[in-house]
Amino acid sequence: MREFREIKKLKSNIGELIDQSPYKREFFRKRYNKTPNTISNWCTGKSQPTATELFDLAFILGVKVDELYDFAEEPSYKKRDLTVEPITNKKRP
Repeated sequence: MREFREIKKLKSNIGELIDQSPYKREFFRKRYNKTPNTISNWCTGKSQPTATELFDLAFILGVKVDELYDFAEEPSYKKRDLTVEPITNKKRP
C-alpha cells in the first residue's frame, strides 16, 4: 500500500522571474486584468494564477510551468501530535 505524506507548501518564483524579465508587473496586471495587489500576491505566493494564466505566464517568461514554483523547505521543528502529547495547563507556583 502506498504511503502518502503531507502536501508540501509551494514557494512562488513568479516575482523573481518577472524581475529578471524585460516586463514590468504593470504589463501582467493589464494582460490578466488584475489589481496590483493580486499580481503582488502571485509574486509572494499568497495566491496563485489560474491554470490558463500559469501557462501563459510561463510562455511569456520563457520558462516551464513547473519553474514558476518550488517546494518550500520543511520547517526544522517537528509538530507535536496533541493526541499523544496533550497540552496541559500547569499553574505556576
